[in-house]
Amino acid sequence: MEKKIIHIDMDAFFAQVEQRDHPEYKNKPLIVGGPLNRGVISAASYEARRYGLHSGMPLVKARRLCPDGIFVPVDMEKYLRESSKIRDIFFQFTPLVEVAGCDEGFLDVTGCERLFGNALEIAKKIKGKIYEQTNLTSSAGIGPNKFLAKLASGLGKPNGLTVLENTPEMIEKIRLLPVSFIWGVGRVTDKTLASFGIKTIGDLAKIPADILKAKFGESMGQFMSDMSNGMDNRDVMPYHEPKSIGREITFSKDLDDLATLKSAILFISQKISTNLYSKGCKGRTLTIKIRYSDFRTITKRMTFKNYTSAIFDIYKSSVILLREIDLVRKKVRLLGISVGSLKKKSAIESGLFSEEQSSERLTGAIGKISEKFGDSKVTVAGIKEL
Repeated sequence: MEKKIIHIDMDAFFAQVEQRDHPEYKNKPLIVGGPLNRGVISAASYEARRYGLHSGMPLVKARRLCPDGIFVPVDMEKYLRESSKIRDIFFQFTPLVEVAGCDEGFLDVTGCERLFGNALEIAKKIKGKIYEQTNLTSSAGIGPNKFLAKLASGLGKPNGLTVLENTPEMIEKIRLLPVSFIWGVGRVTDKTLASFGIKTIGDLAKIPADILKAKFGESMGQFMSDMSNGMDNRDVMPYHEPKSIGREITFSKDLDDLATLKSAILFISQKISTNLYSKGCKGRTLTIKIRYSDFRTITKRMTFKNYTSAIFDIYKSSVILLREIDLVRKKVRLLGISVGSLKKKSAIESGLFSEEQSSERLTGAIGKISEKFGDSKVTVAGIKEL
């Protein structure tokens, strides 16, 4: 039986969420990212893309290309809440769901016809449910493998629905497309291929796999050879809970002030704590990442005494690790924190009167408020350090 794979990709996800929540942004060039003077674009609305803007572009350059654009900061917690709703919709149709980021996923719907109709009908139902529950549009692609399904979803954006079959006629049409349409071929690889006169998928298909492997490495070279010839035997890998949850901040200017860094740690700790609560998880390890102004990056790691999701545990442990880092001779450009070795709360045995109980209750209270009213409605102002 030929597989039926659906790829769902949200249209300019972060930007679309902001346009939904702020009607004044509708039909205007909107750029999500930050900080403005040194960050990069996380998402650009379709109106902004007309100016040549794209994800990963420095915001300073984006401002030059689109001086009248609307620039807003990333609100990751809000986007992740919407992503969770979308993921839940996927699982209503098949257990074979591979989440490929917070804004896209692959679904293997082979054999689901009796329950939900054919792949085209299922894709229509998924798109409809997403819009009904989130007021957001998505693009769907259908194919016999993941490569063709993802290629199809990209061809119909925004709010599209495209079917690609692995037939000789369809493959000939696909070979006329730019090589950048292949998943994994980014801007750097695209430029490298163009320097060799390889501009279309068809051009790439003519290059022997051994030559591609010699230039781009064994794995990537074989991957590009297979994809350009429409060959993709990869299975849809079912979704697994994340192994860690973290956040990063790139500061608007380099810092060496401990008090300011501790305030940033508190902010990040609350975000991580709330996210852990919403997923019903606790973690056992904590990692802090520091990137200096010279772009040198270091990490420090420690293990909690018990599994925790409490904001106080995350904050205090992060401060302990921060004090081990040199802040005298170098300034900090980026600060990141992550909690790992996650387990579901239900799988963790804890004593009835544990020391962490009161702080966990506060974490739960903050989590419930955030779920109902949004993350900005409650903020921990400070933590007394003993």
